[in-house]
Amino acid sequence: MNYLKTILAQMEDLTGIKDIFGASEEIASMKMRGIRNKVLLSRDMNDELTEIYREVVTSYKNQLILLTQEKGGKTIHNGKNSESITLKTGNGKLACVYLSANSGLFSNILEKTFDEFSTYLDQHKESDPIVIGEFGKTLFMNRYPGRVFLFYPLAEGKSNEDSLKKVTQDLTSYSNVIIYYARFETMAHQTATILDVSGEEKTTSQTLVPTAHYLFEPSLEKIIAFFESEIFAGIIQQTVTESELAQYASRITTLDMARGNIDRQLKAINLQKRFATHRLMNKKQTEALTGISLWKIR
Repeated sequence: MNYLKTILAQMEDLTGIKDIFGASEEIASMKMRGIRNKVLLSRDMNDELTEIYREVVTSYKNQLILLTQEKGGKTIHNGKNSESITLKTGNGKLACVYLSANSGLFSNILEKTFDEFSTYLDQHKESDPIVIGEFGKTLFMNRYPGRVFLFYPLAEGKSNEDSLKKVTQDLTSYSNVIIYYARFETMAHQTATILDVSGEEKTTSQTLVPTAHYLFEPSLEKIIAFFESEIFAGIIQQTVTESELAQYASRITTLDMARGNIDRQLKAINLQKRFATHRLMNKKQTEALTGISLWKIR
């Protein structure tokens, strides 16, 4: 009897957990539907803006190299010397950003992204690590105990834009910004992605930047200022939204798998319940027959 009670208690607990997972999955699905179309529509524009900026960087460097050579200055080759030429103004430092979340239940996409982030940090000791989100803070402190880093809490909902203003303002002070985040591909597939916001990190680009000749109007300085104020903020906002979409998709997949596991456990426990019920019935029948036999003997 006690064994049957234990089985019934397990079934009740699993059913309650399944209901919680189902509610969480529905909430994540509603949030994902709310931002999916916005992300997919603005993704192409964001990629084009980043590509244009890289083209401008390449064009600016090439023009500066030609101008220097024409004036009889020191020859600059497309190698070590040209790497020191930068278009974006700033403090001369490199910021390496890990964009995470405030909680878990996102499959392992956040851990994969953090591993990529950590690899880059280990290869670029001079970079300033920046972590956004409580989940990333925990991962970073466990991986790098005692290391100094900048942390920004990530608010959810409408207050997200307000919390990102401080992040954007601080990142604009850096000459180069690298962001690691989760990118939405499909419901079942999200990828750890690296974004070179400033277009300076050559190692992050898998494709060759096309060479284009630009006429900077009204001036290169004003173009830089516009990029750092408007376009830069837009790219940061788009990246955060991309990461949220990937996280929600990953959470839905994880919760769906968890519910499937619970269903399998419930089937197994239900089978145990049937066996226990049959054993209990057999025990009662045996006791009843034993009582009848003793009564006949008397």
